[in-house]
Amino acid sequence: MHATSQSAVWIKEPSADAGVVIVTSAALPKYMIDKLHVAIDDWDQVAYLAVKQSRELMLDWLRVGFNPEQSTRIDACDASQLLRYVSKGSFLLDVEVGAVPGLTWLGSVGGHPLRVVELGEVATSSAAMDRQVEDVLSATRSLAKSVLQERCVI
Repeated sequence: MHATSQSAVWIKEPSADAGVVIVTSAALPKYMIDKLHVAIDDWDQVAYLAVKQSRELMLDWLRVGFNPEQSTRIDACDASQLLRYVSKGSFLLDVEVGAVPGLTWLGSVGGHPLRVVELGEVATSSAAMDRQVEDVLSATRSLAKSVLQERCVI
């Protein structure tokens, strides 16, 4: 069972084979979240985390980091709990909308490599949202392929 939080929710929990975790704001249109979920549903290598309260999640992580008594506990903050079952070699694919990045700090929580897909403003038509979803899926495929190739190198 993976951790749950008031600040974030697993749309698709990571399996032991997960090499990529898509991380989006839960404020993305439901249409896009659903399209991403359906597209990756049968990919064991991909998980999906939707962050509802990025600022609160980050402040909790920073608070624990500044408190030496709590920072030694792996599960001392929500972000650590959420990411603790994600393999250290797995990529976090941060999907950013708008001008100000809000989720890039998540790569620092567990030392996961992080890549960013910048969508700009969220599209308003279904066709434009489909293109944005495809941009995310293209980056996901590329990262998943690189993880699989790296794991297969002897």
